[in-house]
Amino acid sequence: MMESTGKLSRKRLAGLAAAMVFLWFVWDTPVVYPIRIFVTFLHEISHGVAGVLTGGSVEKITVEPNGSGLCFVRGGWRIAVLPAGYLGSMLSGCLILILTCRTRLDKIISLVLGGGLILVTLFYVRSFFGFWMGLVLGAALAASGRWLPEDVNDSVLTLIGMASCLYAVFDIRTLFKIGVSVPNDAVMFSREILPLPPAVWAVVWGVAALVCLAAALKVALEEKRT
Repeated sequence: MMESTGKLSRKRLAGLAAAMVFLWFVWDTPVVYPIRIFVTFLHEISHGVAGVLTGGSVEKITVEPNGSGLCFVRGGWRIAVLPAGYLGSMLSGCLILILTCRTRLDKIISLVLGGGLILVTLFYVRSFFGFWMGLVLGAALAASGRWLPEDVNDSVLTLIGMASCLYAVFDIRTLFKIGVSVPNDAVMFSREILPLPPAVWAVVWGVAALVCLAAALKVALEEKRT
């Protein structure tokens, strides 16, 4: 039996708000380490997708234990490739949230995400940690979709979707903590494309993430699950 839109909206809104607060306070702790690494994979894959769509090719992807990563793209438009990590993971997170909230496809979504990560890892990931972590995370997600209850998949996907949407916002904190000593996407965009302070680009992408998250939540919460 389907719940009314109002009841579902309140329930979902409370759950998503709790997920947002939870992620904000534990993002730099081991509590959500696997989710942080998975979002890093989404971030780097998004760089690669932008490169391919603009005529380039992906040479390799690396992901490190500290949550950093690189996607080596040959060719493509740098003006599209550089911000695509944040924007792509943000859009992926919005899509995951919408599908999780509005459908009962949670187990299938986990299977697809897990299988997709395994394939990307086998073809493109070339760092030792990233390779094995990609296989482990992909297998864990696929196993969750295959054997664990829908409610478990729902909770995991909610955290992944929210984390992916907020990744750019979390990186603003990192940028202001460590400055430009670590060349993240905002620093590189400032150096290569338009020489505004990296903090400006970080804030622009962070605001874009919040706007897209708000739009995704509006879509996700206004309808019944089907």
